[in-house]
Amino acid sequence: MGRDLTLYSKKANRADLKCYLEGLGFKKCLHFWDWPKGTLNYSWFDYEDFRSIDGVSADVYPVSGEELEVTGNEWALHVRNLYSASWHDVKMLNDVLRGARKRFGGTIKGDYGTNRYAPLWEDDSTPISRGISATYSHVQRELSAVRFALPGPSAHFAEPTGGKIDDFIEYTQTLDPSRVLYNGLVPFSVAMFEYFFSQAFQILIKYDNFALEKRQSHRQKLDFDTLLEVERKEETVESVIARNYTFQNIDQLNKAYKDWLGIDVRKILYKKKRIGSSVTFLENRIADIIQYRHGIVHHFAIDRSLTQQGYIHILEAVEKAIAEFIAFIERRYDFKVDDHL
Repeated sequence: MGRDLTLYSKKANRADLKCYLEGLGFKKCLHFWDWPKGTLNYSWFDYEDFRSIDGVSADVYPVSGEELEVTGNEWALHVRNLYSASWHDVKMLNDVLRGARKRFGGTIKGDYGTNRYAPLWEDDSTPISRGISATYSHVQRELSAVRFALPGPSAHFAEPTGGKIDDFIEYTQTLDPSRVLYNGLVPFSVAMFEYFFSQAFQILIKYDNFALEKRQSHRQKLDFDTLLEVERKEETVESVIARNYTFQNIDQLNKAYKDWLGIDVRKILYKKKRIGSSVTFLENRIADIIQYRHGIVHHFAIDRSLTQQGYIHILEAVEKAIAEFIAFIERRYDFKVDDHL
């Protein structure tokens, strides 16, 4: 579901609308829907300060039938974005229509009636709140996707009964081929943890006052290739700083956040949480998972005792660690992630 509005212009042709959109920064793209022959499909997304969530799609298309009766012109401009779009996305949608109508005349038809634009709301978001929320949402979607797609055991074995044969039953269960797959997914769970804390770090040091002040005195040797990457916008200043740390190592991660933001991540994670049937400190559980990943990647140490439920508990630990950090960031920067999801 989303916002759909169309400008039936009075005097614009295909080339006029094409030049108008490209002048606003729209880029040509493919479209899922089968538009009439001759349609031009465009999209726009604002990467600056995490302003966009969905962006805006725009289509220059030939009208026919009843649509042709609106203004008598053969070309129209359709714009759309999802209901999840940000305030900036919706404003751009309105600006596209408003500017085109002023230049080419015509009538707007769409979800809000004739010649009416999409309503805007009061926006109190900040680059930090938008960036952290977008990163958190992305990781949550991937965690959910892995949990949903995780296959069950590929073979059915007898369940332990409490008798003498239980040791043998547990041994036969380790022969389940799916347990190799669960081991193979452990690095993926650590990658989610690493990605989130690396991205959050880069977002925060770009806008946090403490980090911005530290930049003034920061000294770092850079090779020429790195400078060229920054110049070409293939890398950012924040990503170059982040290269100095390893975010799948808790000591290194904590050092990065302490150095640049005065945040003690170890303290945030030093909380007891129930994960599965056991209660443990999150910091210790994450450290164990990272070490587990190290054994798999560097020593090919497959642990055949890892069950489907055991892997789900690994995802749960990562999820709870990120949630604790999010709660701290919400208090520190006075926003709620849920307001931007």
